[in-house]
Amino acid sequence: MDITDAMRAVMKQYQLTEPMVRAIYSGRNRQILNCGPRSEKALVDRGMMHPVNSALTDRGMEVLTALQVAQGITTASAREPIEGVIVTHAGTTKGSLPRHADHSDARAAIQALDNLKLAELTNHFDPEEGADVRGFMVEPRGHGRVDVYWVFAGRIRDHNGNPFKVELQIAADKLSTAGWRIESKSVFCVLAWRPITEIAEEPVTPDGWTPMPVHVHAGDLVEAKTATVNGEPKTITVRVDRTPWLVNRRRTALSDGTGLIPVFTDTLRVVDETSVSPVLPTMEESAAAAKAFFATQPREVLHEEVTYTLQTRQHGGEWQHLYTPHAAKTLDEAQETIDDIKALSEPGGEYRPVEVRRTLTALPHQPAAAADVEPGPVPARKLRSGYRIRIRGDERHVWKVAFDRQTRSLRVYTVPPKGENPEFWAYGMCVKDTVELIAVGPAVDVTGQLVDAAH
Repeated sequence: MDITDAMRAVMKQYQLTEPMVRAIYSGRNRQILNCGPRSEKALVDRGMMHPVNSALTDRGMEVLTALQVAQGITTASAREPIEGVIVTHAGTTKGSLPRHADHSDARAAIQALDNLKLAELTNHFDPEEGADVRGFMVEPRGHGRVDVYWVFAGRIRDHNGNPFKVELQIAADKLSTAGWRIESKSVFCVLAWRPITEIAEEPVTPDGWTPMPVHVHAGDLVEAKTATVNGEPKTITVRVDRTPWLVNRRRTALSDGTGLIPVFTDTLRVVDETSVSPVLPTMEESAAAAKAFFATQPREVLHEEVTYTLQTRQHGGEWQHLYTPHAAKTLDEAQETIDDIKALSEPGGEYRPVEVRRTLTALPHQPAAAADVEPGPVPARKLRSGYRIRIRGDERHVWKVAFDRQTRSLRVYTVPPKGENPEFWAYGMCVKDTVELIAVGPAVDVTGQLVDAAH
């Protein structure tokens, strides 16, 4: 752009640099300004550029008009932007990576964001390295779901590691106004679902992925990504033995006859459909089915504890929990505590002990799963009472396995060789540790005697 003397006078009046002038010209017809971070900050500070929409303000339009008059042109020749289209230029796209430019969900989300600033991206964009990138970025996740990020100085979080809450809320409001459903669990992005009416109007994609809700029948071979708590999801193929259980909006439990596998619902794909498939049950039906299934399964008691808590009430009112430093182990101990409290309290209060029974159980290995516990290295989490193992060079007989929920670790109790304290022969293990299994046998007690024979 050739800068005339008249334009330089305008630039001096409004304290503008040449990059700022080029940025102002890029905002003709209320388009989003194309400029670097420094020019953007300067224009926002001068009230010429909207801090979120990234378009010219009224003052900015006033400056643009002054510059055009000084240059001897009008705004009539400015081109109007095409709505609902991702603009592509020299290997970059605005609002999404170039490889997502043709994705219908990405285009729909960008159109719903209306006039908000869009990040100019390449396929090589890295949130840790794109220092000059600023604006909203849409990533399609399939089946009408998108993740919308606010990118500032190439990052999706501020220098303290916190999310850009204000900008994400603005995007969420825009999408919600356009009919998109917003999930509240996302932190560093807006997780939104496209209106169902829009998805229904589109043809089924040729990649074969089943849209929500997924129809799966017992006997179907399905493919999905595991919904792991720690670690990266992996793709698995499972021949299910029953209709999957919908755990929540995002996760589904698959059953292959040996256990349950949580997967992301929107990644479910039917590879081999054996028959007409019913619709997935509701969450209430899934919960009832799960409860009925586990109620019929025999359980192995890993740990059982009985304690007594105390309750009190005044003058025939409602019973309230009475906090004490330690829970009583026996009924006599609970009664002694009550007697001590009565001796130090005002008359008129009533007290009573309430039994609390805590039982930790696990589903034992069924005969059909015997091949899963053949002699050799096995995961520690598969050990059960009666198994004979080799651990730390010695052969031991397992009589109990306990799981600590706080430390997420196992304690494998083995029969004391000479009747010593059982705690001395308990081995702490991680659930991912492996142990050499020598043989599988019936359950035993702490003395090594068969449980059935002991009772």
